[in-house]
Amino acid sequence: GLEKIEGIRNFFREAKAYRNEITHASVNLKFEAVKGLFDKSKVFFVHCTLVKEMMVAIDLAKEFGFKLVLVGAEDSWLITDILKQNNVAVILSQPHSLPATDDDDVDQPYKTGVALQKAGILFTICQDGGDGFWRQRNLPFQAGTMAAYGLTKEQALSAITLNAAKILGIDNITGSLEKGKDANIVISEGDLLDMKSSKVTQVFIQGRDINLDNKQRQLFEKYKYKYSVK
Repeated sequence: GLEKIEGIRNFFREAKAYRNEITHASVNLKFEAVKGLFDKSKVFFVHCTLVKEMMVAIDLAKEFGFKLVLVGAEDSWLITDILKQNNVAVILSQPHSLPATDDDDVDQPYKTGVALQKAGILFTICQDGGDGFWRQRNLPFQAGTMAAYGLTKEQALSAITLNAAKILGIDNITGSLEKGKDANIVISEGDLLDMKSSKVTQVFIQGRDINLDNKQRQLFEKYKYKYSVK
């Protein structure tokens, strides 16, 4: 509760004082680890859901001058003006899920992306399910759902490419097809953001043509030949 928040605040105050001191009798590894937050070379990622949690994170970031990114942030659509004023970026977690509270529209997670987009807030999507990273393969389809609920296809694609690169601070090398950046390209039959029509045919990572063969495809070919399936 409040005691834990105050403990975090005191930790950062001590870390700031440690950073401002040129010489140290002994090295404090915890304070050393957060030095980059104060010059914004590192990002202050805060996992939260409710408005009051996000407001605490914003207050901490303002006090210490941190670059803040909210992760999860299911209720971020309620405070878009505050997020914009404080230049806060958002990583929406699991947009294919039920809303944060029973009083919200059942499709609110689908609409949150367009609310952030209209407010001019930098956001992306992640699949923070806690059961492994295999569900990241659904990321394009989650962006597609947000496109169905108000984003343009270009905005939805940018949400999971260039926006993500900007939030991570690597948009100078990846995130969009531009001269001097990594040649990361996906070629698909149909709509890449549509589960029904998307069929990835080629993938290039840093310009290298990636072999898309896998166990499932090998088994399909094996039994197609065995049973003469056309």
